[in-house]
Amino acid sequence: MKNLKIMSMLLEGLLLLGSLTACSSDDDEPEIKKATSAKVEYVVNLSQDLLDASTVIVYYIGSDGQQAQETVTTSPWTKTVIFTTLPVKAGFSVQPMLKGNPSQDEYAIEADGKLTVTVLDQNGATFGNPYVGSKLEVKGQLGPDYLGQYLTRIAGQLSESKGISADGTIADTTIEWGGNADSDDPNRDTEVSNDGATGTTRSV
Repeated sequence: MKNLKIMSMLLEGLLLLGSLTACSSDDDEPEIKKATSAKVEYVVNLSQDLLDASTVIVYYIGSDGQQAQETVTTSPWTKTVIFTTLPVKAGFSVQPMLKGNPSQDEYAIEADGKLTVTVLDQNGATFGNPYVGSKLEVKGQLGPDYLGQYLTRIAGQLSESKGISADGTIADTTIEWGGNADSDDPNRDTEVSNDGATGTTRSV
């Protein structure tokens, strides 16, 4: 009888040890990382001549996934947006519009923009490789007769957008921006004089 008690106690001990070992094994399993959110940074730099000669509006995708816009009065313009749900689209578009008749003999027009996307996991750590876009740049010295056309060029070139999928993949996408980003719209151009420009038009 005594031996049966000892055997029973040993059996219970073995069962308890097995249970503890199983729990320990479960705790050691690595956490599976997954994409849960994204941080997007927009940066736009504008020359003072551009700010003086035009009203510059930046269209961008806000944290709610909808288009937002801001009128830029000082440079640089920066915006950090956190998307808490995926998939989502992110992007920006710089759209300057001439304020009135140009009064200077020459304008130093410079503008650039950049988009950075970092996908985050459930712990807020970086998931995968961030997307760091190349700096989009438009630069030129030009006379007033070509200023309106050059602003149209900026609206067409300083725009970028990315799609962020549910699995964290970042890929090119298209966003139809508000405002007036159509480079063929004649309303964005000033009249070109038959006498030619009073300054030079030079792209760098």
